[in-house]
Amino acid sequence: MTNKPMSDNISSRIRSIGKNLRLARKRRRKNLQEAAEMIGISVSSLRRMEAGDPSVKFGSYITALEVFQLMDSLQFAEPGDDIIGIALEKQRMPERIRHKKDRKLDF
Repeated sequence: MTNKPMSDNISSRIRSIGKNLRLARKRRRKNLQEAAEMIGISVSSLRRMEAGDPSVKFGSYITALEVFQLMDSLQFAEPGDDIIGIALEKQRMPERIRHKKDRKLDF
């Protein structure tokens, strides 16, 4: 299986996340070693993460957000934000919904 090259937009967003995590670490006055231990990764992985390296596991990025208590700022694939999916779902909705008639048996 070959990897599809990332778009410039995606690469830029990953680098931005890395910079934001670096800033969060520094604001909390944690050095690389301390932060890496808190996240559960190696210092080299943390360096790569802060540089926006896409080869760092996605779970490591999520864990870093949790450790720095930034999970509330993360909105990722929220169903309410899926504009295209919502539009497609509305197209598939029937124009009229028919209810089944209750059969009442009178004896």
